[in-house]
Amino acid sequence: MGPYDPQPNWHIGMRGTQHRAVMWRVWKEGGTGFLYWGSNCYEKAMIPSAEICFRRGLPPGDGVLFYPGEVFSSSHEPVASLRLERILSGMQDIEYLNLYSSKYGREEALALLEKTGAYLGPDRYAHDHGPVDVMRGEVYRTCRS
Repeated sequence: MGPYDPQPNWHIGMRGTQHRAVMWRVWKEGGTGFLYWGSNCYEKAMIPSAEICFRRGLPPGDGVLFYPGEVFSSSHEPVASLRLERILSGMQDIEYLNLYSSKYGREEALALLEKTGAYLGPDRYAHDHGPVDVMRGEVYRTCRS
């Protein structure tokens, strides 16, 4: 259920950088993985075209990263949420930081994350994607050869 705003999480009402910042926190704190508790925990509808209902007692979107294709598209394939796409972006950010770390060391990568303002801590991180783009640009510029 938690943490709640302003800390990073994957609730529907949060900014895209809050969704990405979950992965920045994992990396900064030295995590080697992340196990999320659920990805399709909405209440089952009795008919396929029914409105999706989130589970009672949970913040909107908590535990829901995919939606049933029957409701949101003409296929039966699951439909990814925008939050899931932001999680992917956060995982890609980790790869950028790992690349930078492999060339300059973890301390320098931590300094880059902080210098750009992308992520300083659970309640101090970028609220827009500009600092993240700067961080990625610096990694690209210095590691491309």
